[in-house]
Amino acid sequence: MTGSYHSVADERDDSLRARLSIPALIAAAAVSNAGNNLTAIAIPWFVLVTTGSAARTGLVAFAGLLPIAIAGIAGGALVDRIGAKRASVISDVASGVTVAMVPTLYLLDALQFWHLLALAFLGALLDVPGAAARQTMIPRLAHRVGMPLERINSAYQIAVFGAVVAGPLLAGVLIVSVGAANVLYVNTVTFALSAVAVALGVDLVRSPVTRWDEAAGVARRWSVSEAFDGLRFLRRERVLFNICIVSGFANFLFAPLFAVIFPVYVKSVFDDPRALGFLVASFGIGSVAATVWYGAFGPKMRRYPIFVVGATLASAGLWVMPSATHMAASVAAGFVVGMALGPLNAVVMVVLQERVPEQMLGRVMGSLFAVSQIAAPAGVLVAGFAIDGFSVRSVMVAVAVGFSVIVTWIIVAPVFRQMERPVDAAALVAEART
Repeated sequence: MTGSYHSVADERDDSLRARLSIPALIAAAAVSNAGNNLTAIAIPWFVLVTTGSAARTGLVAFAGLLPIAIAGIAGGALVDRIGAKRASVISDVASGVTVAMVPTLYLLDALQFWHLLALAFLGALLDVPGAAARQTMIPRLAHRVGMPLERINSAYQIAVFGAVVAGPLLAGVLIVSVGAANVLYVNTVTFALSAVAVALGVDLVRSPVTRWDEAAGVARRWSVSEAFDGLRFLRRERVLFNICIVSGFANFLFAPLFAVIFPVYVKSVFDDPRALGFLVASFGIGSVAATVWYGAFGPKMRRYPIFVVGATLASAGLWVMPSATHMAASVAAGFVVGMALGPLNAVVMVVLQERVPEQMLGRVMGSLFAVSQIAAPAGVLVAGFAIDGFSVRSVMVAVAVGFSVIVTWIIVAPVFRQMERPVDAAALVAEART
């Protein structure tokens, strides 16, 4: 069998409900990610205001990063086990309840610091399976209506990047007007809207194969080992394995940019908080603009050149930043980096969806997310100590050097050129349990 996608319909479905399923899924991704970005601003502000402790604020943020690997691996297995649509709805409802518990306990004068740590951990644990589930639905919906994967993934990424821009800006306005606690209730509403959009708007017809072990002719009960099938698949699929390693290294470099490096850089160079807002927003705007372009022209273009050019442009933008002395130059560099990276995310999703059997998408998607994100907390800690020991410009140069290494790897490693080729995923499915 060539290719990894299991057909769910022999002919294109032009029914209204089928055509509306993709906008409903994208809307769910937009509001859910907007809510997450609201929380990313509101929770640290809430903790800082209520405890007066920067150290405790950092601990809560760290607690929210800890469950990434667990949530990605175990959550991906759950998506494949119970179905992507059901997992998405359950994840959104559970995440909404978890977020709402913080302001509720606070208003009842019952909130303790360990509650914040536990709820931050639980919130991240519940949210990751929902994100994996929504992306798992993309190939089936695209196939059903005859839409290229490049186009639907671009639309999905535009929703995500748009939320990155709109969420923090909205959070700042809402915190001033209604308070940080009430902003968390707003986030609960966004999770509810996402759940409703998927439950009522996404018509996910049943696949003829719902479990990968059925496809392989193996009848067995769920086991802990099944949760690691995604990691085993990634290890055997060389293109995805190398993309996973590159993503992990890139996240190690990029996570501290927004969490540590940019705030210190803006304070020391411009001493104007508006500059930080412009700089962060420039990334999102650049990503949205380039992803719109990829959605229009990507289906007709080769992926490897897009990958190489995008990574090279991102590296160039990172080299400009350490030497920039004017805000316009920094914002322009941020726009270039965002523009370069935007299509790369869509390309990665297209390659993954083509190479992974539908009945394993949840596990592989979750494992890819877990491995690529697990280095982010370490990057934040390393950057913080490095800035104190050296200087923020030195650390920015180190980030640029690191990303240049990534670009070199992408160019010289032949495996990345194989992202153009179809694969026989059936053999990888059969090997994933060995």
